[in-house]
Amino acid sequence: SGAPPGSFADGYHLTADLIDQAIRFIADHTADRPDLPWLTWLALGACHAPHQAPRDIIESYDAVFAHGWDVERAQRLARQKAMGLVPETTDLPPRNDGVKAWETHSDEERRVFTRLQSAFAGMLDHADQHLARLLAFLDRTGQRDNTLVIVMSDNGASQEGGPLGFVNAMGPFNFKPEPIAEKLARIDDIGGPDTHSNFPHGWAMASNTPLRRYKQNTHGGGIRDPFILSWPQRIAAQGELRHQFVHASDLVPTLLDLIGIAAPATIAGVPQMPLEGVSFAASIADATAPSKPVPQYFEMFGHRGLWHDGWKAVAFHPPGTPFDSDKWELFHLAEDFSETHDLAAAEPERLAALVKLWWEQAEAHQVLPLDDRFGPRFAENAARFHGARTRFVFHAGMGHVPTDVAPDVRSRDYLIEAHVEIGPEGAEGVLIAHGDATSGYSLYVKDGHLVHDLNIGGRHEIVSSTRAVPAGAHRLGLRVERLRRESEPAKGARTGFSQYTLLIDGEEVGALTTQLAFHTLISWSGLDIGHDRGSPVSDYTAPFAFTGRLSHVTVTMQNEQSLDGDSVGRAEMARQ
Repeated sequence: SGAPPGSFADGYHLTADLIDQAIRFIADHTADRPDLPWLTWLALGACHAPHQAPRDIIESYDAVFAHGWDVERAQRLARQKAMGLVPETTDLPPRNDGVKAWETHSDEERRVFTRLQSAFAGMLDHADQHLARLLAFLDRTGQRDNTLVIVMSDNGASQEGGPLGFVNAMGPFNFKPEPIAEKLARIDDIGGPDTHSNFPHGWAMASNTPLRRYKQNTHGGGIRDPFILSWPQRIAAQGELRHQFVHASDLVPTLLDLIGIAAPATIAGVPQMPLEGVSFAASIADATAPSKPVPQYFEMFGHRGLWHDGWKAVAFHPPGTPFDSDKWELFHLAEDFSETHDLAAAEPERLAALVKLWWEQAEAHQVLPLDDRFGPRFAENAARFHGARTRFVFHAGMGHVPTDVAPDVRSRDYLIEAHVEIGPEGAEGVLIAHGDATSGYSLYVKDGHLVHDLNIGGRHEIVSSTRAVPAGAHRLGLRVERLRRESEPAKGARTGFSQYTLLIDGEEVGALTTQLAFHTLISWSGLDIGHDRGSPVSDYTAPFAFTGRLSHVTVTMQNEQSLDGDSVGRAEMARQ
């Protein structure tokens, strides 16, 4: 697709590209060194938001999910039992807090919610089709039998879609509302390159069937994930299930065990931390082998959990409340897979022992001190990461700049200036672009005029210069100012509006006043100079390279910046 690494836009094209690159890499490697083992780590975007796939695949799932999340949960649990994935005695827990019955939503809401879920399913379907191409290549080249294939996920289903889901989450992350009427008007865009869609809590709950809660939590819905392993030449079991408890930290010890080497004590003279996990290689060969003999702790934003010997203690932590006030629950997972029947009152001594063990494990593995400051932690991290730097100089010809190290223009005044030379025949193209079709900004020359596009969640606020850019050497710029009340001093209260002013050699040549701005997030796609590599931020065909001579672009920002840590945190968690 031409999108830079890490770009979310046009995600389904990137999936196809990644599989093509993997096949080329393996083919090149085996042609050059067939005797040397290879490792390919294939990290697809599926099924992280944004959920993107070809429209025909997405629409094919509308009928599948029209019955809603309540029926879907029941059907999934029945299939899981029939397949032996969960015990026959597994109960379906009540809906998660805040999730309403499907039938209580309006027809318009149900239609939008169904399409958002179809985009999720379509993305997974599309990824599976391309993974099949890779496996077919391994079969065709005689490598499949001696290739260890592992398929895994990283956490439970996302709760970042909120109660109503998003067509383009980039708008709400910057305080631009997305009412149901707007979602419905854009329903056919869902899954396309100019949307950053995510499903609502109800479908996330269904994705975690039969488990409770979501990603970020330490209940089963946040930490239980699929794991598939195949190695025909070395592993006799095919199509078999294993139910032993395994944690992500156990994977490396297992792989080392399977290939018969020990973890190095030092690398390049640097002592290595000991591995936390233990090998589960025995359970691959023997379905009756016991689970790991050591406890496994969990913690995230104060939510805590501990598994040991088939039992689990878990605490949901409301942020900002004392940790001592948390309610610990106790579940016997061997008999209660879905964590539905809390035995804390029936077995207080067992619970107390597990909670004590959690604290011991937390201290041993550097989990302490606990810190549930969601917003402040993200605000502090943003300040620490970006530092006090307020001026950037980008020279023409440089590569793509990841968003984490690009100018942080959120919630502050800033000035962009591009130093150019334009010949008598004129010029056009991008001077600086940060983001993609879902969100970002672009300063460019088109039809002889200087143009700036502020793209907040797909809503474009565009200002064009009142006169053409003349030939010669010029400074083409944009000044952004957050407007203050006239009665207030320079550092006083602001109106909530910002002014975007175009400049040619310092002279104002056009202005736009709007309430839209980058309050929380610019984009997770990065920044380019002289062209726009990814899906286009504005109304032009990427890369729309600048045809004049671009020397460099400067971005100068005011030191004063006030970020809403909670909002930044919610956006960052949607990224992870």
